[in-house]
Amino acid sequence: MKNLSRTIKQQKIMWITLLILLLASLLCHSLPKISDVNWQTILSLFSLMLVTQYFIHIKALDYLSQKIINLARTHRQVAQLLVLLAGFLAMFLTNDVAILSLIPLFLVIHKQVHGPFVFPLSLITIAANLGSALTPFGNPQNLYIYNHYQLSTPNFFKISFPLFLISFALLLLTTFTIPATPLPTLKQTNYNIKPLSLITAFALLIVTLAGVLHFIPLIYATIAIALAVLLINHLLFTKVDYGTLVTFIGFFLIVGILGRQKFVINLVTQLLQQSSLITYLTGILLSQIISNVPATFLMTRFSTDIIAIFLGVNVGGLGTPLASFANLLALKQAHVHSGRVLLGFLAINFILLILLGGIVMLLLPQLIKLSSL
Repeated sequence: MKNLSRTIKQQKIMWITLLILLLASLLCHSLPKISDVNWQTILSLFSLMLVTQYFIHIKALDYLSQKIINLARTHRQVAQLLVLLAGFLAMFLTNDVAILSLIPLFLVIHKQVHGPFVFPLSLITIAANLGSALTPFGNPQNLYIYNHYQLSTPNFFKISFPLFLISFALLLLTTFTIPATPLPTLKQTNYNIKPLSLITAFALLIVTLAGVLHFIPLIYATIAIALAVLLINHLLFTKVDYGTLVTFIGFFLIVGILGRQKFVINLVTQLLQQSSLITYLTGILLSQIISNVPATFLMTRFSTDIIAIFLGVNVGGLGTPLASFANLLALKQAHVHSGRVLLGFLAINFILLILLGGIVMLLLPQLIKLSSL
């Protein structure tokens, strides 16, 4: 009974998601459809979770955390290094991969230096979302916009680069509000990582990323990873957070139900016929409710205002946990069960959303003129 109670407490977000799914089905008189689930995302998460557990198992994250701590002298510098790393990884490996890689690393570092928790966690997540906005393959909404409107790569960067400059300037300035408290002196641990284990870990990561980035079929990559881990250490399967996978499946089903409602479709259609400003704000607001990826799918059906849609759904990744899959994933990876931590995460996200959203809104005419295709 105690184990069941502990499991329920540890999976609060999963149970809340399933409750919302039930309420959405009842209120909208609509059953969830299995086709609403993006199984590519689920397989990607499962593969990445398995590989991350292997990295943890061989102490690679402990070793990397020690190197980062040695590079930094203060808690602020640790956060700045992780924010820059999150943004850089997200540009090339997607925001979800950045979160799955860096949140476990952040937890290891936090356990050693006992610095601020909520602020760095929030900024790493925001950096992953904003860093991914730069490239066509950084996040699903960018890839969809890039393909749907058949943009050339130079034209895409004309849209994305100004947002990247503005957002990262704001984000790096924000990191200076973290106290520059000196790090404690830590005993250096000699992590004797076997070369074969490290080679195996990176081989697993390369296969996973090849599947995530569609160089090889994702299903084959997932099967290969699962078989390899089964042979190496089958107990790693018990370390995977299956609650996260169930949460994401429930999330997709909720979004599918809402996206089929006539009042949602009619409201979006009316809003997108107004102006670029209204389209931009619609992207932000819609992202808060149904997430920025489904918001992109919905908006591109009724509008060709590419720049306003792009800016709206990428800025709109900040805010609620539902605004971006990466937000939800970060909270799950960080094992956030405290209401205080969740409120802090929300507060920081909304402050950055208001600041960045306001700056982009004020500069919107200039950004449209600068990025006009």
